[in-house]
Amino acid sequence: MKGVKGILLMAGQGERFGEPLPKQFHLLQGKKVYLWALEQFITSELFEEIILVTSADQIEEVQNEVGPGFQVISGGKTRQESSYRGLIACGPTTEIIVIHDGVRPFVSKRILEENIKGARAYGAVDTCIPSADTLVYAPDKKKIVSIPTRSEYLRGQTPQSFSYPLILESHENTKTTQATDDCQLVLEMGKEIYIVKGEEKNLKITTPFDLLLAETLFQPSHNFKENIHER
Repeated sequence: MKGVKGILLMAGQGERFGEPLPKQFHLLQGKKVYLWALEQFITSELFEEIILVTSADQIEEVQNEVGPGFQVISGGKTRQESSYRGLIACGPTTEIIVIHDGVRPFVSKRILEENIKGARAYGAVDTCIPSADTLVYAPDKKKIVSIPTRSEYLRGQTPQSFSYPLILESHENTKTTQATDDCQLVLEMGKEIYIVKGEEKNLKITTPFDLLLAETLFQPSHNFKENIHER
C-alpha cells in the first residue's frame, strides 16, 4: 500500500528474558521470533516498505536472513531512540507508519488493517485489550496505595500507528528521553489517541514462560521462505 510503512523494533537486549541471546532471536517452532512478526507484515500485503531496527552487531545476520528486499538499520540505546531512527529511515514520502514489537509474533491482519485505517482517520491509534486482572497502584512495590476501576484501564499492545508527520514531530519536539511508548510522545503534544481492539493472542514474548506459551498457541499457516523470496 503506497505511503504505508512498517517499523519492526528488535534492538532490545531482553534483560528480563534472563539469557544472553535477545528474545527476538530465540526459536519459535524452529524459526526466530522476529521472523514470525515480519511474516505477518509481509503476508498482509499492506506495506510499501518494512524497516527492521536491530542492534548494530546483528545487522549483517538479520540482513542475510531477510534478504535484500528490506532495510535493516541500527537501533539506539533506548526504545525511543530506536523508534526515531526507524522514522528517519522511512523518508519524506511516508504517509502512515505502523510501529510494532519484533517480539509480538502473532499480530493479525485485522489488527494491522484497523491500525492503518485508524491512523488515516485520527492521526494516532494504539492497540489495546482489557485487563482480566485487578489492577493495583503500588509505587514503592511494597504496599498498595489504591485500586483503580479496572474497566477504565486497558493493556497497551503494539502496533501503534500514526500519521507520519505527527509522530515525527512528536519525536523531534519532545523533552522526554526514556519513553517506552510512542503514544506517550503524541499525548505530550496534546493530541488525541484512539483505540484499536487488540487480541490476547497478540502476546509479547518477554520471559521464557511467554515463549513456552507462544509454542502452544502457534499454528503454522505460511512458508516464510516462499513469502520472503516473492519480494
